[in-house]
Amino acid sequence: ESLQEAIILPLRRPDLFKGDGVLKPCKGVLLFGPPGTGKTMFAKAIANEAGASFINVSSSTITTKSFGESEQKVRALFSLAAKVSPTIIFIDEVDSILEKRSTESEHDVMRRIKNEFMSHWDGLLSKPDDKIIVLAATNRPFDLDEAIIRRFQCR
Repeated sequence: ESLQEAIILPLRRPDLFKGDGVLKPCKGVLLFGPPGTGKTMFAKAIANEAGASFINVSSSTITTKSFGESEQKVRALFSLAAKVSPTIIFIDEVDSILEKRSTESEHDVMRRIKNEFMSHWDGLLSKPDDKIIVLAATNRPFDLDEAIIRRFQCR
């Protein structure tokens, strides 16, 4: 029932979440657990049940060596999600893209990807009428950046 209210209902019936009502859409959901427990299959089933487009993202589809290309891919991801909404953006192994920030070992590319991603995600959080939800899966939730964890309203 809480899954229905948190994910499916906002995508199917966004009219219920407009204005200053008591219902607030959940724009970020974190699935975590050991490998092989069906997190990806679960995410696809949610998208199917909600009648939403499903965009599957991995670190290899986002990260590139060319300067600025990774950030451009993040912008394109959110732009596509808006065009085909209702949409679930699914990030498998989210910890590989949005891990904790560390001043020494973090590459500049990963920092820029993280900033671009958070900027677009904040845009979603400020627009409750947008029918886009970020759903992510990880085996290592404690490796995620604190700023990212705060954006997952449902865990």
